[in-house]
Amino acid sequence: MRRVKIICTLGPATESEQVLSALVAGGMDIARLNFSHGTHEIHALAAERLRQIAKTQGKYVGLLADISGPKLRVGTLGEPLNLNVGDAVELREIADPPSHDVSIPVAALGALSQLSPGETVSFADGTISVKVVGVSASRVQATVEVGGVLTSRKGVNFPRAQIRLPSLTDKDIDDIKFCLELGVDFFAISFVRRVEDVLYAREVISKFSPRHAHRIISKIERPEALEDIEAIVRASDGIMVARGDLGVEIPPEQVPIEQKRIIHLCNTIGRPVVTATQMLESMVHSTMPTRAEATDVANAIFDGTDAVMLSAETAAGDHPIEALEYMARISSRAEEELQNQELTLLNRPEPSRETIADGIGYCAERLTRYLPIKAIIAVTESGHSARVISKFRPSVPVIGATTNAMAARSLSLSFGVMPAVVNESSADTENMILSALDYAKKIGLVNEGDLCVVVAGIPFGVRGTTNLVKVQRVGEGFLVNPDIDDEADGRGLDLP
Repeated sequence: MRRVKIICTLGPATESEQVLSALVAGGMDIARLNFSHGTHEIHALAAERLRQIAKTQGKYVGLLADISGPKLRVGTLGEPLNLNVGDAVELREIADPPSHDVSIPVAALGALSQLSPGETVSFADGTISVKVVGVSASRVQATVEVGGVLTSRKGVNFPRAQIRLPSLTDKDIDDIKFCLELGVDFFAISFVRRVEDVLYAREVISKFSPRHAHRIISKIERPEALEDIEAIVRASDGIMVARGDLGVEIPPEQVPIEQKRIIHLCNTIGRPVVTATQMLESMVHSTMPTRAEATDVANAIFDGTDAVMLSAETAAGDHPIEALEYMARISSRAEEELQNQELTLLNRPEPSRETIADGIGYCAERLTRYLPIKAIIAVTESGHSARVISKFRPSVPVIGATTNAMAARSLSLSFGVMPAVVNESSADTENMILSALDYAKKIGLVNEGDLCVVVAGIPFGVRGTTNLVKVQRVGEGFLVNPDIDDEADGRGLDLP
């Protein structure tokens, strides 16, 4: 069983039922809807098709809405602009008329007036850049420093400039409302700068959906976020290292340093972390990745990432199915090496001494090191118990057994967790455990006589009652007390 999760971005390349079905069957854990592109109608159709296919295959695939945030883009150009080094150009807000021969309209949200002479504006992921020489109201005069052909809708960045922008635009709020109606499982919030941006996003989501706690993934792609990173991690339900825009905003040689730092911090605090952007970029057109890309994916896993993401590779690439296959193969092989070298020990956090659930999750993972445990069974109503266990990165599979599909999908980002929905009529702890073990036997994770660690809360169904950790041997359709030697029954074990 692969423990690192894979996120695939949906798009034109995944519109056919055949391709989407192959992605679900091939191990896609989460499907990403990118709200920088597409309409609500297109996203609704993709989500509906995904849910139908996942239900048919008996899978619980999470749905992640990537909210575009204050992303600045070039407006519509009549034709591509051929920009040469030394050319004088004008940048203007889209609503303003041109006043220069070479005028670039920008959906800038008021950012142009905040620029200063000497600062840089980059386009198309940094492949084209201009230097500001003058600012007049909402117009900027600039000189081309790195030339190229500029086309409509390309991204715009202001590397290292201190620009004040709203954390959520009016479009973002409309998209959030739509996503709540759609029933998404995760929100990825773009261009987070400070912890207040995360808190505001949570406030907005809660306002429109007060009864459900939707999980927020903060995308780290601005230098300001790096300065407030620990507070952002603690306030978020997960982190995405969005290397595309981050690599434009900071020097490229700094990106791997920050990636490792963020992953380590997330591991230490116990938040899932996604490594994203250009992981298998060559597979947009190629049928196989480069060796450098394979190494990039493996190194992210060695660093401790919980998930890896495919963007254009599956959304608009020529080989979306093959891209997922290679991502799964590389991830599985890297995990195997981690197990062989016990490198995962480096990425495990210390438990919080403030919660019982943390202590129990920690003990569950520790037991797998001292006893021949085949699986951990986490009986959970909301998914919380399974998430707590996941952050300690156990070396055996975790079955997250719940009674509702929403909780199961919320576990799709959790390292090493396999979601399972059991019959609602079995909604008491003992029957839930039996049902989860039946599922584990059915898929070949455990056999009769194997040892499992069981984590649960009594009474079942009451949130926040994780209070039980137990070692059990799988019996003939029921659980019996394990027959373990005194030397290995836990009485003489040192569980630091």
